[in-house]
Amino acid sequence: MKKTLRLLAFSTLTLFAISASAQGIDDLMRPEKWHGDGNAPVSYGEKIRFNEGMPTKQELDISVGNSGIYDIAIECNTNSVSSKCMIYAKGTNYSVCSAEVPLARGQKNVKVYLRGVGTTDGKVKIGIESDGMHSVEIGKTEIKKTDKPYKFLQGGDITMLHYVLDRGGNYFDADGNMLYNQNDTREEKAQAVLDYMSRRGFNFVRIRNSNNPGPQSTDASGKYCFLEGYQDTEDCLSLAREAKKAGMEIQYTFNLSDYWSNGECQRIPRDWQEKINNVWSFDEKVNMLVSLVGEYVKTVMKEMADEGIYPAYVSVGNETNAGFLFPYAYSYNVPANESKAEMPTGDAHPENIAKIINAAYNSIKEISPNSKVVVHLADATADVDKWGSPSTYKWFFDLITKAGAKFDVIGASYYPSWSETTAESLAKSCEMLFGYYGKDVLIMESGYNFAPKRKDGYDGQLNHNASAYNDVYKYSQDGQKGFIAELINTAKGAGYENSSDNEIVGSLYWDPMMIHVEDQWGNNVTGWAHFASDMKADVNVVENTTLFDFDGKAVAAWQAYEGNQYSVYKEDENTRVELIEKETKGKQSEITYDILGRRCNNAFIKLKMRNAK
Repeated sequence: MKKTLRLLAFSTLTLFAISASAQGIDDLMRPEKWHGDGNAPVSYGEKIRFNEGMPTKQELDISVGNSGIYDIAIECNTNSVSSKCMIYAKGTNYSVCSAEVPLARGQKNVKVYLRGVGTTDGKVKIGIESDGMHSVEIGKTEIKKTDKPYKFLQGGDITMLHYVLDRGGNYFDADGNMLYNQNDTREEKAQAVLDYMSRRGFNFVRIRNSNNPGPQSTDASGKYCFLEGYQDTEDCLSLAREAKKAGMEIQYTFNLSDYWSNGECQRIPRDWQEKINNVWSFDEKVNMLVSLVGEYVKTVMKEMADEGIYPAYVSVGNETNAGFLFPYAYSYNVPANESKAEMPTGDAHPENIAKIINAAYNSIKEISPNSKVVVHLADATADVDKWGSPSTYKWFFDLITKAGAKFDVIGASYYPSWSETTAESLAKSCEMLFGYYGKDVLIMESGYNFAPKRKDGYDGQLNHNASAYNDVYKYSQDGQKGFIAELINTAKGAGYENSSDNEIVGSLYWDPMMIHVEDQWGNNVTGWAHFASDMKADVNVVENTTLFDFDGKAVAAWQAYEGNQYSVYKEDENTRVELIEKETKGKQSEITYDILGRRCNNAFIKLKMRNAK
């Protein structure tokens, strides 16, 4: 039976001439072959163009040849980040594979990737959806048969969700509707938020497990700590349950610390420090720490497995450029004249780094053999622009590989504010890492401001930017959306040109949840840390980078996530999508569905799939 599909419009596009030997591929450049609603395309040199002016949904049919799985790359050009524009492909018996069209950033075009498009008979629909706010051009199209299923993992860190809810924060959809009822339990509220995030395009979350946070576990200065009951194993397992229920894959991080850990701070958990204080020799302390790591990771992994939770990715440490558990596993020497409270004097011991990683690796694989183990470094994307190679990453991974460390995936942080580089440089760096190590890369952290300042008028932590982005992706909601759309599309294209066996498997945003919350007197109550003296919150340095604004309302960047979806095989193609009336469920806002069948609140016309008779 013929499948009919009526969808909402998004934004305007232009398409380019096509290089592929597929029947009907030349039709992409023939305006008369397109059909649908809104503005029909017009010829525009060697491209076609969908003009602005009205919402548009147009598509055409092509044959790619045989059944199988294909990568499709279409060169597009849109000149605004304020519009909503999606390009998609749908093969017979497969769901829609789509991509939010990123800004060309002054170039003639940008290649948009639709990877893993499946079809059981060689027939594929190519389409665009636009809100009509701006025109879009499309041209040269490439089609490669890969027969390789493709799923890009996109999401963010949800570790602070319970903390924000308990501090009085609330989350709302893009229309300002609260995502839950105020009398719901914290767990019910958290579930509603994660369900919403899933509907808006998240399929992946990160959860960071610290050993034992609280006032007893301060930083080296004794000034800062985090609140007890958050980020610990119990809190993280609760978040993992909620994420699993929301249908999202999990990246689980073992911080191996009671407090923040990063490239210059890897403080030994207090309980572990007390145990090694009773051991005299350096080597015995190391052996005890290695044993503690293995036991701890195994215990937590088993607790998750007992509830049927098996993280897709597990990272050993967070941004471990300088090593682990200072000063027993440094990656480089820290002489006395360069030491500080968080980095005491010590020598490089890459063999100890390998022992710690391997202890965790063995425990992870024993409980969850399919989980992929990640070693994660801080942002060093600028290396590829400065030196022509990802030199910091190559130095570190050469070091631990030579020492015998076992890992599956390279984890990378990427912030344009700190590296002052573009996503293109990130992709180039990752492609070099593919060649060096034959391993996939996971973007563990990335972020961008939706407002130039925090609510109090001061800078947040991302107070610089890549020069190439300054006048393109301004620190605004549209700018944040534009950056995320470019990052996702660029990440999906890494390794495409040379048909690499490796890829960037996903991108995690930090921090989508850590919104501004204040008490009745206007004092901030959510902070990056709390003062150990009185447990009051310090400033919230990421409140202007989150995916919910200062009032907890979903920002425009969610459009970038929901516009990027992957193709999934469906057993029954004899279905049709038809418009049905909106419905109201209890006191909740109206429940609607988007073009891919995901539930949304007041964002799309509800669509219902049902078997055609």
